[in-house]
Amino acid sequence: MQQAAGARFDQLELNALLQRVIVTDDARAAAEELTQRWTSLPADDVLASPFVLIGSVDEMVAQLQARRQRWGLSYYVTQEAYADALAPVVARLTGL
Repeated sequence: MQQAAGARFDQLELNALLQRVIVTDDARAAAEELTQRWTSLPADDVLASPFVLIGSVDEMVAQLQARRQRWGLSYYVTQEAYADALAPVVARLTGL
């Protein structure tokens, strides 16, 4: 993607739609539960996906920061059903 955008890549805002936001102390178990519905994905792929956010608030903050570094994602969109789960992560990232 960066190669296709060329010199204007740094001006682009990249985003992702979070399909699930799950606050938990056991991210692996939550990912394995999702594989029951998403049968084509192993738990490791669910955990590595930029479209799923699973873990404690601290883990989610770290995941979002890592994804920004890796893929250049500058913002996320999610469904209203996950807004409350995502709120403490947003607060931590914005310093509120």
